[in-house]
Amino acid sequence: MADMKIVFFTNLDPELRQVVADKALPGMDVVTAPADMDDDEKVELVKDADFIIVFPSFISDRVLQAATKCKLVQLLSAGYDQMNLPLAADLGIAVANNGGANRVAVAEHTMMLMLACHRRMMFYANNVKAGRWKPEQDRKIDVFEIEGKTLGIIGMGNIGRQVARRAAAFDLELQYYDKYQPLTPVEEETLGIQAVSMDTLLQTSDIVTTHVPLTRETYGMIGKRELGMMKPTSVIINTSRGGVIEETALAEALISKSIAAAGLDVMEHEPPDPNDPLLQIENLIITPHTAGPTLESIPKRAVNAFENIQHVWNGQPAMWTAEYENI
Repeated sequence: MADMKIVFFTNLDPELRQVVADKALPGMDVVTAPADMDDDEKVELVKDADFIIVFPSFISDRVLQAATKCKLVQLLSAGYDQMNLPLAADLGIAVANNGGANRVAVAEHTMMLMLACHRRMMFYANNVKAGRWKPEQDRKIDVFEIEGKTLGIIGMGNIGRQVARRAAAFDLELQYYDKYQPLTPVEEETLGIQAVSMDTLLQTSDIVTTHVPLTRETYGMIGKRELGMMKPTSVIINTSRGGVIEETALAEALISKSIAAAGLDVMEHEPPDPNDPLLQIENLIITPHTAGPTLESIPKRAVNAFENIQHVWNGQPAMWTAEYENI
C-alpha cells in the first residue's frame, strides 16, 4: 500500500516542526509547510493530500475545498473556532482537535494566574524592576492566600478536570457547572467537587475559571449580568477563548472594583489593539495565549495527531471530532 500523504501547515520553529514530524508512524509521508504560505501554494500541496495537520488551527475555505482526497483535518490545538466546520462537513472531511494533549499545560497556567492575581505578582514585580522595593511604613497588606477559598470551574472537560485535581492540592473548595459533560457521582466524589447551577457558581465562588469551547452558546456567556453576580473580592480566570467573556463588561467590572481581579491568557482580538482599555487596568494580568503550547505538550499533540490519522486510515471514525457549532 502506498504511503499516505500528510501536509502539516504550521508556524512552529524548525526544531519543533521536526519534533512533530518525528512522531509520524510508518507509512506516513509528512510534508511540512509554513502556515503563512500563500493559498495558491497551499492548494497545490493539498490536492493529493490524504490528511492535513494545522497549527495554528486555521485553513481557508479555498484550501479546504481543494483538498478533495482529504479524510481529516487534524488540529494540534484544542479549539475548533477558527475552522469552517459546516464547510468541512459538506465536503465529508472530519475535523479533530488535539485530544486533550494540552490539558496539563493549560491547567498549570490557570493555577499560575490564580496565584498571580491573589499575590499581585505583576504589580510588585514591575515595581521592583522600576526601582521601587516596598513602602517601609504603613504597608498595606493587599495580597491573599487561596487556601480555603471556593473555586468555581465552568466546563469539566479534559482541562477542567486537571484544574480541579491541582486546585484540591491547594485546599480549595471545589464546585463546577457543565451543561454538556456533567461528572458522574463517582467522578465528583473522586475529585471532591460538586455540581451547582451557573448562577450559584457565580454568586458563591471566590475564583471563577472558564474551560469551555467558543461556540454560539458560549460566546459572551460571561457578561455584565454574570460579572455583576460575583463577589467584589472574587477573581475570574480565562484560559479558554477570549470571546467567552465580554471584554467591555470585564473592563467595567475591574475598573469599578465590582470584582477584585482577572487573569486572561486569551482575548477576543489577538493581538489586541494597543489602545484597548483592558491593557491599562492594573488589576488584570494578561498573557499572550501561551498557556497551551509548552515544550512538553508539542510531542503529546503530535502523538495524538498521528494516532488519530492512523485510526482514520484504517477505516475507523476519527476521534476528538467537533461536537459544537461555530459562533
